[in-house]
Amino acid sequence: MPEQFNFRPQEEPLFPWENLEELQSLGEEEEDGRKQLRQWEEDHPEEKTSEYVRECGPEVAQFEELISSFEANHPLAELLLIVDLRPEDAPAHPVREPARLGLIPICNLMKVIEEETNISPEKLWELKMMYQKLFQAVGMSRGNKIFHDRHF
Repeated sequence: MPEQFNFRPQEEPLFPWENLEELQSLGEEEEDGRKQLRQWEEDHPEEKTSEYVRECGPEVAQFEELISSFEANHPLAELLLIVDLRPEDAPAHPVREPARLGLIPICNLMKVIEEETNISPEKLWELKMMYQKLFQAVGMSRGNKIFHDRHF
């Protein structure tokens, strides 16, 4: 049998750690490192150094376009008038349900902007206030009522 096909047990372990406790401590150290990195990023938002951080301009323009489109397609004044709505009627509501679904891509894009771009805290606050205006117009459902004073 050729040497390359001889499957004798190796004398060295396959992994560099000696036991399970050492492996677990490595995982704990890695998790501690991740927590420290997240805390540092929260404490120093202006110094995002990740290679994945990119210019916020294109996403901000897209966000503002989504906001304008939402306001053009969903009457905010009419949404604010909806205060009584049974949960079973909510999915079929002709005004509120399309508006509620329209918030989803805006919210998702805001998360991307916040986490993956170099947006300043001031500009992010401005975008969040634009979103909050729409979010409050759609309102939060609780029981048979729609509340328009909640914050996201």
